[in-house]
Amino acid sequence: MSDDELPTLKQVQKSVAKSIRTVGGLHNSRMEVTDPDKARGIIEYIAMGGKLNDAAKKFDVDLKTIYRVHQDHREVIGMFREYNAGEAFLLKQRTQAMMHKKMDMMENDEEQIKKTNLRDFAQAASMMNEGYQNAIGEGAKAAVTINVGPTFEDVQRHLEEIRAKARLAKNVTETPIDLC
Repeated sequence: MSDDELPTLKQVQKSVAKSIRTVGGLHNSRMEVTDPDKARGIIEYIAMGGKLNDAAKKFDVDLKTIYRVHQDHREVIGMFREYNAGEAFLLKQRTQAMMHKKMDMMENDEEQIKKTNLRDFAQAASMMNEGYQNAIGEGAKAAVTINVGPTFEDVQRHLEEIRAKARLAKNVTETPIDLC
């Protein structure tokens, strides 16, 4: 297979099986020997974009093992992702071609244009693009919130507290003290 060609599903499956046999042959006590179907399932789950923590829960395996499987089989996981991305891209292209064809057919039919909701086309295009983006590893990411410091309101509250303490301290020093 040249660099230009996408792997076929059969090639990917053979590569996964070979990787499991290779790792299993090196370490007789690992999951690849004791439960190769589970190892294959974990590899496929990770390759399909599954999170490592979720894989540990789904396959009832400790996270350390998931990390090890991910590391030991990274090459075939990459090949599997490449296959998935290729399939998603082809599906996206075909869907877009069909949408263009349908739109061309509708272009001259005013009645059909009135009946068709463009949101349906947009939704289909969005779904195809999302599938492709996920397959290449560029899908939606979890939002990360970084607290870079106090908010404006926090600063205002703090300044008001300082002013109140300063007023209180000023009142205490200005109040005469009766020593008798």
